[in-house]
Amino acid sequence: MQDAIRNLRAQLNACAELSGHEQGTLALLRAFLTENTALSVIPMDGWLLATHREGDACPTYALRADMDALPGADGPWHGCGHDGHCAILCRVATMLEGRVLNRNVHFIFQPAEETGAGARRICDTWPGLGNVERIFGFHNLPGYPIGHLLTRPGCFACASEGLSISVTGSPAHAAYPERGENPADLLCGAVLRLPGMTEDILRGDDRLLMATVTGMKLGDENYGLSASDGRLWLTLRAHRDEDLRLLETAIKDCIRAGCRERNMTCRFEMRDVFPDTVNDPIITRECEDLWRESGRIVQRLTEPMRWSEDFGWYLKRVPGMYFGIGMGRECADLHTSGYRFDDDVTEPAAEAILQLLGNG
Repeated sequence: MQDAIRNLRAQLNACAELSGHEQGTLALLRAFLTENTALSVIPMDGWLLATHREGDACPTYALRADMDALPGADGPWHGCGHDGHCAILCRVATMLEGRVLNRNVHFIFQPAEETGAGARRICDTWPGLGNVERIFGFHNLPGYPIGHLLTRPGCFACASEGLSISVTGSPAHAAYPERGENPADLLCGAVLRLPGMTEDILRGDDRLLMATVTGMKLGDENYGLSASDGRLWLTLRAHRDEDLRLLETAIKDCIRAGCRERNMTCRFEMRDVFPDTVNDPIITRECEDLWRESGRIVQRLTEPMRWSEDFGWYLKRVPGMYFGIGMGRECADLHTSGYRFDDDVTEPAAEAILQLLGNG
């Protein structure tokens, strides 16, 4: 079965698909689980649900793997290891054959993690989530010894969102810019005020709150015309959802006030919204103890991961834990051209996840 899982992972890697377009990936997973397990396999609306059922009186746990790929110069590619996540979960499914856990287990193969949309849609549309008592998710983490388990009670990964700001003024001859309304001063001034906005919210606390300028555009290459429109793109990031909302509000208030003073208009759009991924402290400590008692190496992270993960949507509905699995100290960073998923992590990862399900 280990060879079959490696082959499945290679097929998933070759079938890399962007968020919301994972039809080939879904077909591969459905075929594998149908042929190699006794799970009830049900195609859902853009995702796949497979269930190990032992009875309505049993508690229900859920496991989730993401399956979308990243955009690349040569097409979609699995630079985040979601193909490996699916392979790990499929390995857990095969390990359940013939076992009695005294609980039901849902396997969720989820689309569109990279955009933050997949988990939220499942949470909003799948009634079965209401019957889940615990949910677990995981991510491979380069830079840590292979197979080590990385945990953290409370916030494991940051909240983040993309904020698109559009400002429209009025054109004027470049020789008489004062006769129009150019948004350059407003947008550049807002960028310079970002550090002060975060300081006002944090008030000396050392938790993370940041705004990263990802792009800005003012007017066009027309040397006779003063710019009359501008766009600013920011990524906001925080340890806590509430800090993110406060920063978003402060930025919008700054832009709106500037527009009123200059007789300009503005528009805002939110993109790729991810909540904070907050682990249940009691469940996390139970899992850490369970793993350590079995001889597994568990490392507790001192700070939340700066990147975001849409698994946080599940954790707002169901108590559970999101954790990391070491991919090796020499493994290249996620989302970089040198990254490769190491199949050697699949077996220890699956065994560790199986432990979380218990044995009755």
